[in-house]
Amino acid sequence: MKKPVMTIGICARNAATTVVRAVLSVLPEKDCEVLFVDDHCTDNTVELARKAGGGRIRFMSVPGEGGLAAARQVGLLAMNTPFGAWLDADDEWIPGRVERFSRTLENFDVAVDTLELYDGPSGKFLRRMESPVFLSRETVPSRLFERNYLPGDAQSGFRVETFRAAGGYDAAQKCAESFDIILRAVMRGARFHYAAQAGYKMYAYQGSLSRQLDKMRENTCILLRKHDYARVRELCLSSGESPRIAGWVLVAMALYRNEPDRALQFIEEASPPSADSNEILESDGPLPVREGWRRAFVRGTILLLLGGRDEEAAAELQRAESLEGTAEGANNLGVALARMGKTSEAGEFFEKSESRFPGYLDAKLNGQRTSPLRITTHPLRRQASRSEYLPAARR
Repeated sequence: MKKPVMTIGICARNAATTVVRAVLSVLPEKDCEVLFVDDHCTDNTVELARKAGGGRIRFMSVPGEGGLAAARQVGLLAMNTPFGAWLDADDEWIPGRVERFSRTLENFDVAVDTLELYDGPSGKFLRRMESPVFLSRETVPSRLFERNYLPGDAQSGFRVETFRAAGGYDAAQKCAESFDIILRAVMRGARFHYAAQAGYKMYAYQGSLSRQLDKMRENTCILLRKHDYARVRELCLSSGESPRIAGWVLVAMALYRNEPDRALQFIEEASPPSADSNEILESDGPLPVREGWRRAFVRGTILLLLGGRDEEAAAELQRAESLEGTAEGANNLGVALARMGKTSEAGEFFEKSESRFPGYLDAKLNGQRTSPLRITTHPLRRQASRSEYLPAARR
């Protein structure tokens, strides 16, 4: 029998309703080991997985308190193959992925393919989630410090030694544990490869961790604070990004870290007042908008976050609104006006915001409150594959 080249790890806690589907999806694969990590299941998840696996699965348990990051670390340390990948217990693996990942990972550290997104309760296909083209310009993706642009970080294939050398999974991360280890691997020079072929079926459920946006935001702050601004700037420049793009990466990073004072410093590097307000820095990038709008929106948002500068913030956000009417711009302008006591005008902008992005959580909640608090700190995603996610908010 040929020695396995990849381990497919399944970490589960009380996933009895979906685990059989997940296990059956990996059984057609060859040259791989299936590792099941029991994260303190109290239902019959393990029994169902054992029966469905028919002897193909190796089982382990998580000691101590557990949690997904701890379970992934147990699995990572137990992998006896050069390559690994995770399958969530409520998702499906598309056969043929082991062979594709194994070929790719001979020359790269992380393999990213396309995901198929389905609605969990109904099973209805929603859309393909692909890596944006601009991300593939960098073999070592410094732009991930700006935002998580991957269709799925936990769903990527990886060289086991690369993740171990990056320090493994941090059990202190209550979510975003895969994004955390990926950024630490990127900082060590991990090389990425992106493929258009779909290899994974992801099922979206309302209560999943990826939908708990405030919790994701809190943990993104924690993982980004592990990295030094100067080193991230250096990584951006060495990856071929311009100094201004590196500045925008640092602005976004500072806002995720809840450090608006640093973001205000970096914005002068990213978009100095002398810059052409009609210029579009990256027509094929993550935010193909005029610099005048981006500078006004982000600077106005930063002033809101700093507090005590609401009139300045409103002036900047009015400027952004005059250049391009957006949902996030109208929402934040509404917050500034509400703080200035202009409640009627504020309400009008919250209504505009919702009309531009139906279901927009920040604007919806702000419109219901006498003291609107939710500020959208980053421009909304322009990538169609991620548009179903509502923006994270600051309480």
